[in-house]
Amino acid sequence: MDMMTINLKDFKEMQKTVNTVLLPIGMIEAHGPHCALGTDVLIPREFVRRLEKERGNRILMAPEVSYGHSWGLAPFPGTIDISANAFGNYVFEICKGFYQNGFENIILFNGHGGNISSLDIVTEKLADIGVRTLTINWYIDYREDIKKIALNPGHAGEDETSLVLAINEKYAFTEGVGSHEIPLAKRFRFKNGGATLYPEAFSGNAEEATAEKGERLYSMMLDLVLQDIDTLWEIEQKLERG
Repeated sequence: MDMMTINLKDFKEMQKTVNTVLLPIGMIEAHGPHCALGTDVLIPREFVRRLEKERGNRILMAPEVSYGHSWGLAPFPGTIDISANAFGNYVFEICKGFYQNGFENIILFNGHGGNISSLDIVTEKLADIGVRTLTINWYIDYREDIKKIALNPGHAGEDETSLVLAINEKYAFTEGVGSHEIPLAKRFRFKNGGATLYPEAFSGNAEEATAEKGERLYSMMLDLVLQDIDTLWEIEQKLERG
């Protein structure tokens, strides 16, 4: 069920049977010379479109949070970086609002790695007030499965670029992009360090990306996401039984 398009009457009726909301979270940032700046929003949107067909009767699909925290890519034009504290507090307040509307299960579908540490804090705070959460970071949670289809994943790498191409081939290109590996462990931090880690604002082999691979990735990961959502509901049932 799409929250953006239902009215108050429909929302009240939906509250009687639905207690799970999915909040897509992304980022506007540089994704190499070849991928849309909104890649981290476009991919969660596509997952929401597909998930609604499968679980739309049990999940409210909330409007997305389009801006997040990107310390690493902040040196690049096109990156709109929000501080970790501001981002985390904003997401927490959104989730608290849903909880006050009766949504005890909150799924955070996160498309951007720089948001993860903030969302970890958010979900701890939500758990403390009684909310059950599931955070999905698809590029980490399903990485080993991803590599069976896209051998060289990364930031705007083979996996992300393929997923964008599967949405619309006008949103990315591959010719002449090549491959880039991160030259330094991410545990090292220094001013504008992201420009060293990602000299072209991407990692992985983007030139190997295809729309066909993207479609296979969506199909494969959709099943894994549905399994994780079912597990969240199983946890709810076990807790209710005591």
